[in-house]
Amino acid sequence: MANEVSIYEPRTMGRVIEKLPPVRTFFKSTFFRHEETFVTESVDVDFRKGSRKVAPYVSRLIGGKVVPNTGYITKTYTPPLVAPEKVTTIDDLLKRRIGENMYSGKTPAQRAVEKMAQDFIELREQITRREELMCAQTIFTGSIPIIGDGVNEVITFGFSNTETITTAAKKWTNEASNPIEDLKRWHETVQKKGFLNCDICVMGKTVAAAFVNHPKVKELLDVKNYNLAVIQPRQLPNGVTYIGTIHEIGLDIYKYNEWYLDDWTNPEKPEDKPLVPENQLALLSSNTDWSMYYGAITLIDEPNGNFRTVEGKLVPDTWTKRKPARRFLNISSAPLCVPHDVDSWFVAQPV
Repeated sequence: MANEVSIYEPRTMGRVIEKLPPVRTFFKSTFFRHEETFVTESVDVDFRKGSRKVAPYVSRLIGGKVVPNTGYITKTYTPPLVAPEKVTTIDDLLKRRIGENMYSGKTPAQRAVEKMAQDFIELREQITRREELMCAQTIFTGSIPIIGDGVNEVITFGFSNTETITTAAKKWTNEASNPIEDLKRWHETVQKKGFLNCDICVMGKTVAAAFVNHPKVKELLDVKNYNLAVIQPRQLPNGVTYIGTIHEIGLDIYKYNEWYLDDWTNPEKPEDKPLVPENQLALLSSNTDWSMYYGAITLIDEPNGNFRTVEGKLVPDTWTKRKPARRFLNISSAPLCVPHDVDSWFVAQPV
């Protein structure tokens, strides 16, 4: 039981204990590396996809043959707005902050600056988690559900490179299945349709367990087959666990242990959910040309009330209200992850 604090006894403040979850961005940092900001609310993206057409033979008497130009399509996206904010009240300024010495003598103004700095960090981390969730949803579903106050829509990218194994004998939990051959088939699909070699496979928890324990996988890892595959699990930064490599197709296999708090599906019972669905995997390429786009943010200047449009990834704003006295800190961002080629990765549900 904690003892009541007496202001007459000498004491020393011990170290502050703050247990905060880390912010991990494996998907965003690895695949959506290109970032671009815009001065408009909506973004137009041109898509052009070539073919494997070969040069035609012609008679020397006829000469050249006209080859048709490759067309393109334009898609318009409106990045959704995320705008978390914090409120500072008079109580926050008059009471000591966590870790502050009882007799520090800090003024309310000093506490206000410290709180605003801490609030800024927390709001920025929340936006970063939202971006990582958007990237994960894009990869595993090909769409982003936009659900919040006053908004309920879905951004779709037309992704169709998916396969769900429904036959019991072919599920990876069955010894009669062949996970290696499945991976090779999906790998070849992306080579054919997306013109890319997938070199990264991200597995959910259940899929990873079925894979490493499968007898055909263990057989492949026999010493005689050391040049085909190797399994050497180890922890890596950003919440990723390296499982092994299938050298035959140049595929590194990972498990990504990261969660997000879903407090909108059932607000009464918020739930921590995995970013990577436990029964799915994704074959991806580190050479994909995917982007993070940021739309413009419109603010109102005080006290004149004029509108102002700002270009940037994170746009902070602060204002005050009276009765009771409060200061608001808001960070607005309009992020959107864009996979420029929906044939450049593959998602499967093998268990």
